[in-house]
Amino acid sequence: MDLVKQYVKKRNSQFFASIVLAIVGVVANLFSYVYMAKIIVNLINKNASLEFYFSVCLIILLMFVAKEIAAGVSSAISHTATFNSLGEIRNDISNKLFKMPLGDVMSRSSGELKNIIVEQVDSMETSLAHLVPEFTANLVGPILLLVYMFLLDWRLTLLSLIPLAIGMSVMMSVMNDNYKDMFQKSVSIGQRMNNAIVEYINGIKIIKTFNQSSSSYEKFSDAVYDNAQFYCDWMGQSMNRVAIGRLLSPMGIITIIPFGILFYMNGSIDLTSLMTLIVLSFATVSSIVKIMNYMDDLSRISTITGEIEKILNSRELKNKEKGYEVKEFEIELENIVFSYDGEGKIIDDISLSVEANSVSALVGPSGSGKSTIAKLIAGFWNIDDGKISIGGVDTEEMSLERLSSLISYVSQDNFLFDISVRDNIRLGNKEATDKEVEEIAKKSGCHDFILNLSNGYDTIVGEGGGHLSGGERQRISIARAMLKDGPIIILDEATSYIDPENEAIIQEAISNLVKGKTLLIIAHRLRTITDVDRIFVISNGKLENFGTHSQLLDKSDLYRQMYEASMKGEE
Repeated sequence: MDLVKQYVKKRNSQFFASIVLAIVGVVANLFSYVYMAKIIVNLINKNASLEFYFSVCLIILLMFVAKEIAAGVSSAISHTATFNSLGEIRNDISNKLFKMPLGDVMSRSSGELKNIIVEQVDSMETSLAHLVPEFTANLVGPILLLVYMFLLDWRLTLLSLIPLAIGMSVMMSVMNDNYKDMFQKSVSIGQRMNNAIVEYINGIKIIKTFNQSSSSYEKFSDAVYDNAQFYCDWMGQSMNRVAIGRLLSPMGIITIIPFGILFYMNGSIDLTSLMTLIVLSFATVSSIVKIMNYMDDLSRISTITGEIEKILNSRELKNKEKGYEVKEFEIELENIVFSYDGEGKIIDDISLSVEANSVSALVGPSGSGKSTIAKLIAGFWNIDDGKISIGGVDTEEMSLERLSSLISYVSQDNFLFDISVRDNIRLGNKEATDKEVEEIAKKSGCHDFILNLSNGYDTIVGEGGGHLSGGERQRISIARAMLKDGPIIILDEATSYIDPENEAIIQEAISNLVKGKTLLIIAHRLRTITDVDRIFVISNGKLENFGTHSQLLDKSDLYRQMYEASMKGEE
C-alpha cells in the first residue's frame, strides 16, 4: 500500500476532489431512500395530496441526477489521475531498469518483466481509480445513514446489523492469511505462463526447425491449463463462503420487521420511523456490501505493489554526476576486480590503458572475460574493486547518461526495434535529418542493401529485426552507433555475422568512421585486428600480455596459438 500512497500523494488534489464528489453521489443516492420512505408512510396514512407526492418525487429525481453527475465527474477525475499515475509508474520502472546493473535485469525473464510492467501495473487501475474514491464514499455514506438510523431508533438499528455482521464475518473468513499466500502463488503461476508464452513465440523458428512442436506446445499448453486450474480450485474453495455471506448480509429485514412490529404495537416507535428504518436498512446494507467488492483488491494490492516495489527498490549502479568535464578520451583500468555473484572472479586484478584516438583490441579464449571488460567500461555493471576512468575521470563519478553519451557500443547480440530502418539508425541521434541518416548508411556500407528492401529506408524491420539477416542487422547497428558520434566506440564481436564479400567494405567503413576516436574491438577473427595500435590478451580474467600483433607473435604463446588456429579455421 505504500506504493499506492506514494503515487496518490503526488495527485492529492485530484483524488481528494474525486473522493468528495463520490461521497456526494453516494449520500444523494442513500438519502433518496429517506424520501421513498416518506412516500410509503404517506400512502399508508392515505395522504391524497398530489402536490406532496410530486414534490417528493422531484426531490428523489434531483438526488438521482446529482448522484449520476457526481459519480461521473468523480470517475473521470480519478481515472485521469490514475492513468497519469500508471504512466508515471511505468516510466519509473523503465528508468530504474536503465540504472540497474545489466546482470540484475537479465536475471529476470522477459515474461516476468512484461507481466509486472503490463499486467500488474494495469491491475492497479482498479485500486487507484475505484478503490480510493468509491471505497471511501461507500464507507462514509452508510456511516451517515447509520447515525441517522440510530437517532430514529437505536434498538432496531442494532438488530438490523446482526445478519450483516454474520454475513460479513463469513465473507471475511476468505480473506485470511492463506489468501495472501494464494494470491502470491497466482502471481507466480501467471508469470510462469507468461514465460512459457514468450519462450514459445521467441523459439518458434527452432521449434519448427527441429520438429519439436508437440513437446514445446505441450509445455505452453500445460502452463496455460495450470494457470486456469489454479484459479478454478481457488475460487471453488472460496465462493461457497462468499455466497453464504452475500445471502446473509442483506437479511436485516428478518430481524427488523418482527421486532419493529412488536415495538410499534407497544407504542415505543411510530409508523413513520419504523417504515423509514425498514427502507434505510436495505440502502445501508447494499452500500456496505459494495465495500466488500473492494476487499479482494485490498487483500491483493500488497502483493501487486510488492512485485513492482522489488524493481523500484533494486540496487542501482553507483554512478553519480559530479560535474567533471571529460576532455580527453583515453581509458584506464586500474586493478579492477569483478564477479557476477560476489564469489567467482570473472575479472581478477586487471590493469590496462587504451590511449585516446587509438585502435585497440581485446582478444582471448571464449569465457576469458574480454566482453565483460567491454561492458564494464560501458557502465553496464559496477566493478567490485579498482577503478575505471575516461580522460582521468572515474566512470562512477559520471551519471549514466553522461557515460552513455561518451560511448557507442555495438555487440554481436545487436537488437533492432520493430520500426523502420531509418528510425532504427536515427536512435543514434534523434535530431539527425533523413539526409544525415542516409549519409551515415552509405559510409557504413548499408545504403545499397537498404534500397533493395521492400520500402527502402521506411521498411519495418520486424521484432528484434527479424525481417533482416544477421549481417544486415549488424550493419544497421554499426550505422546507428556511428550516427551517435560518441568519442569512444566499442565493437564487441560487431562484425561476426558479416559475410566475407562485405567484410572488406565494413572494415574500410569502420576505419573511416572512427578517425579521431578511441576504438576498442573485441574479435575472434584475429586477422581483422592485426593492424591495430595495441592488442590486449585476456586469459581467465587476467591480462596475459599486450603489444602489437608482431610483438605478441614473439612474446605470447597464447596469442600465437590463437592466431594460428584462427588462420587455419578461415582456410
